[in-house]
Amino acid sequence: MDPLSSVLDGTDPLSLFAAAADPVTTTSTMDSTRKKRDKDDSSAVGSDFEPWSSKRSEILARYTTTEKLSINLYMGSEKGKAATPGSAVSEKVRTRLEELDDLEEGSQKELLNLTQQDYMNRIEELNQSLKDAWSSDQKVKALKIVIQCSKLLSDTTVIQFYPSKFVLITDILDTFGKLVYERILSMCMDNRASLPDNFSPESVNDTAKETCLNWFFKIASIRELIPRLYVEAAILKCNKFLSKMGISECLPRLTSMIRGIGDPLVAVYARAYLCRVESAGSTVCGDPLVFDAVLSCYRLDFTVYCIPRS
Repeated sequence: MDPLSSVLDGTDPLSLFAAAADPVTTTSTMDSTRKKRDKDDSSAVGSDFEPWSSKRSEILARYTTTEKLSINLYMGSEKGKAATPGSAVSEKVRTRLEELDDLEEGSQKELLNLTQQDYMNRIEELNQSLKDAWSSDQKVKALKIVIQCSKLLSDTTVIQFYPSKFVLITDILDTFGKLVYERILSMCMDNRASLPDNFSPESVNDTAKETCLNWFFKIASIRELIPRLYVEAAILKCNKFLSKMGISECLPRLTSMIRGIGDPLVAVYARAYLCRVESAGSTVCGDPLVFDAVLSCYRLDFTVYCIPRS
């Protein structure tokens, strides 16, 4: 069950109406979905599927600029950084929420007139800051950095550089997603060496599940749409700890969220990232529920090649 959708009451009335109107069609559609889900992943993506690792380098080499760039660099606040061992749970939660509010209320500094290389260096610094914060157990600071970086994807001022910006920022998102996933995975080990690759949610202990849900709820509290969407997409794979169908259940909601992005270029790249993390999560792309997101992969190439060259 999608951890965020599960807290909502009621069912979509249009879906209920459609099911009541033609139950035979609904049943056959469900059977067709199951058959498609059982197909081999390679047939779902096609023989011409190009992995991200090769596409990434191509984009960075092709989409460059001589124009000046700007960036909002995270300037961390020390407010409420550490809680005393005797603090109540509610006080810890309040402190963490205040830290997130502190970021959104202006704890950032805009850097102007950066060259492309300066911009890339700053992004790499943020990526390293994320790793340092995580290794020093400053999880909230790490989340702040990822939120800050995600916000940069709403800026299309230098449009010919946007594909490369997308690559640089999503590298940070990928780092964050990997750190969260490995952290939760390490909590599942108990007395075992490790969980198998094809583990089931039943083999995940309650502590790991609670930590996983806590991350999803933290991300759901992000106010702005674009960072909330990207950061949740970055940890999409963590749904495997909660439900066998968790990824497939989350994708329709995330796809619907993208429709709220007004800039078509920003929206299509958000869909592309969702497709990429969905593929990494080993969900079969033939599922009709995620067809809307997968279809955007084809739209991405069209959009990228229509971007003016510098």
